[in-house]
Amino acid sequence: MKSSGNNALAHDKWLAMHLTTVVRVAAITLCVGVAACGPRPVELGFWFEPVTFTSPRLGAPISVNELAAIETLARVEIENAFQDFDVTFTDNRNARYKVTVVQQLHDGRLKRPVDVAGQSRVLSGFGGSGAVSFYFVASGATVHSPDTADRATVLEALGRAIGRTAVHEFAHLLAPNTPIHDTRDPNSYENGTASAAQYFGDMHWDLARSELEQRLKRR
Repeated sequence: MKSSGNNALAHDKWLAMHLTTVVRVAAITLCVGVAACGPRPVELGFWFEPVTFTSPRLGAPISVNELAAIETLARVEIENAFQDFDVTFTDNRNARYKVTVVQQLHDGRLKRPVDVAGQSRVLSGFGGSGAVSFYFVASGATVHSPDTADRATVLEALGRAIGRTAVHEFAHLLAPNTPIHDTRDPNSYENGTASAAQYFGDMHWDLARSELEQRLKRR
């Protein structure tokens, strides 16, 4: 009888330890599940396709190293524009919202080829994609830069404008219900008219901010 009592006590201790372990594992699993189901930053994909540009003003074509610096400046501009929102930037080509920099773009609505700075396509419920014309924006950098600007200044302006044009396209994707082209502020990201403001000076949100605040989590 004594032996049976000891066996029963040992079994009870084992059962208690086993139940404690199960509870702990379940608690950890629940925490992980809650975290996985919680709000996540919105992913914005951005990358450059192979691009080139030559201009009498610049002289030599833009080099590989200069292109890398231009891309870095563009990314900084995009990050600055969305610094108040919980978004993450990647070069993921499968991101729900993505903008790519390509060599050149034509207005698909017209039969004859007309260059445009950017285009976007929103897919309701699935995100959307946009593109920026490197050629168009680079040409603008040579036009809107002061006559006294050296090569480095023109390329810096190009990097800023690429980023700001990408922000404009992201605005189309993230705030599809806002008529952003109705803005009258030349220094806003929503402004769709090519101007010196895109290359120099500060920029800010205007019409799209309200919808962005509704759709994106604030930091």
